[in-house]
Amino acid sequence: MRAQKTFFIFFLSSLISFCSYSQRCDSILWAGYNTLQWKHFKGYPDRNSSASALSEASINYHFTRTSNLINFKFFCSFSTCASWIKAATSYSLLEHEQAHFDLAEYYKRLMAKEVITQKFTSANILEKVQAIATRINSLRIEADELYDNETNYSRNNEKQKEWMKKIRKMVKGLDDYDKSSYLVRLN
Repeated sequence: MRAQKTFFIFFLSSLISFCSYSQRCDSILWAGYNTLQWKHFKGYPDRNSSASALSEASINYHFTRTSNLINFKFFCSFSTCASWIKAATSYSLLEHEQAHFDLAEYYKRLMAKEVITQKFTSANILEKVQAIATRINSLRIEADELYDNETNYSRNNEKQKEWMKKIRKMVKGLDDYDKSSYLVRLN
């Protein structure tokens, strides 16, 4: 009986812990520049990392097929649980993290552009979309790394300003692909 009681208490406390953890986690969709606030960084900091903060942004997509039409959906999201900060130090660091989110939005738009301009058949749709997604994600990772290196993780103010202008121009250049849903006809 004591073992059952102990297990029940452990189970109940685990359930409460899981529920409170899951309630504090969410995803934020990209909604323009200055979307992020320090309160959105809810993850546990990596104490072994030299970084002061980490943003986890992702490009998400899915598609459904009905008859000869494909409905593609694209969105860029920020994971509050996977993103963390050691200490809310400066507005420039927050801008730096926001720019990572903005870069993800740029690559989401680039993916939408590339996907919706493809010619798909029933036989090649999955393979083609996965290939585009893999390539776009690789490009985004390279851009994130270059951005961090050139700005010295927001410490180089001059480079940080240059990158912010560059990223805004990149995103604006793909304004035609900022919709979340596209219909494409199968060939």
